[in-house]
Parts: sequence; C-alpha cells; structure tokens
Amino acid sequence: MLTKQDKIAHVQSCIVTEWSCPKDSFSKIENVIIETDKKFFEIITFGQNAVIRADKTIIRWCEESFSKIPAAEILDSNNLYLLEKKLREHGKKLGGEHIRFLHLESEVKPKKPQGLTFGWFEKERLSLLYSDKRFENALNYCKKFESLALIAKDSDETIAMVAVDEHYYGLWQIGVDTLESHRNKGIAAYLVKEMALEAEKRGKIPYYTTWLANLALVRTAMRAGFVPVWVWYFANNV
Repeated sequence: MLTKQDKIAHVQSCIVTEWSCPKDSFSKIENVIIETDKKFFEIITFGQNAVIRADKTIIRWCEESFSKIPAAEILDSNNLYLLEKKLREHGKKLGGEHIRFLHLESEVKPKKPQGLTFGWFEKERLSLLYSDKRFENALNYCKKFESLALIAKDSDETIAMVAVDEHYYGLWQIGVDTLESHRNKGIAAYLVKEMALEAEKRGKIPYYTTWLANLALVRTAMRAGFVPVWVWYFANNV
C-alpha cells in the first residue's frame, strides 16, 4: 500500500517525465522555469514552488517576471492579469484553474446509497455506455480514453456514472456525473470512493480534477477521501 508521500512523489515523477525537467524540480525552494517547444505555457505548483515551462518567445519574460515570486502569488490576481495580458499578445489565453486531488484519506467512507443497483463496465464493454450522452463529466465521448466505469441505476434507469481514463503514466483520472434529479444524495461521492479503491487494487493512482469555484465537485472529492495536492494552469489558443 502506497503512503500519502509515495503517491505525491509518483505524481511528481510523472510530471517530471512528461515535462523533461530536472528530477528535483518539485523539491526545490526556488521556482523552476524551463524552455519547451511542446506547450506555449504551463505552470504547476504543489505549494512549495512553481514549475513553469514556456515557449522560447516568452521564456525570458517568465524568468524576469516569476523567478523570485512565491508560487501562490504567481497565481494571484495581479500576476494572473499580467500573465493573461502577455499570453494575449501571442494569441493565447489561460485555460483556467485546475485543482487536482489525490486519494489520501482511505478511512473516509461515504455511505452506500440505498435503493440503487451498481454495475461495473470493463474497457471492452464501455462501448455500451457511449450512446448515452447525459454523462459528459464522466465520459469523453470524442476521445474515449476511459478504461473502467461504474454506474448507478434507479430501477432500470442509469442515474449516475463514474469513469476513469488512463492516458498519463499509469495515473487514473476520475470523472463523475449524476443526473440533476438525483444530485445532493451522496451518490457521486460513493461512486468516486468505490472507483478510487478499485483503482488502487489494480495498482493505479487515482486523481480527480475540478476548479475551486465548482464547490459541489470539491465537496464530492473531499467526501470520498480526496485531498487537493497540486494546481495547474495552461495556455490555450484564443
């Protein structure tokens, strides 16, 4: 069983591999800023420092602007404004805030909803789910990255779903969706917890993504034993 620090260290090693940055990038006190031709701009912080990768056209500006600023201040209003302004000069914009949670509190166990039935769908059976377009927060209907899903049914109707995709170095990203008429009943938290436990049984590390203003999903994550661990911003085309 991996410890909390093992899980965090594994995620950091995955990012280091993906970004081709120094292995000790997230253990440093100072910010790490590297040039890349893979992404125009990205920034990640686990709270101690910021790791930034940026295109050659803005790398010097990033170094001058953010080398000595605490990570939390880079992601505060004034510096976010400056960053957005600089990105707009190059036809880019910030893609929004992504807070990522890890399953670090195994002892937290949501109550199992009563009166529902539950069913697992392995990868080879996921095609049966994609025809139902009501669960876009659980399934990526275009790319179909998912490896496993768990559904909740009320009588014969599917009313909630959780699924995981596995396209990032053995990490499983959890997505969950509940029909509006069945929300606020603890169904999503139960599904997320069950998926997290199943992922760990299979030797995977599950994570969960949302943004701070989406309080419903933040509460769901925390009720399922997930804890916010890192924050990620990236640039998109305008």
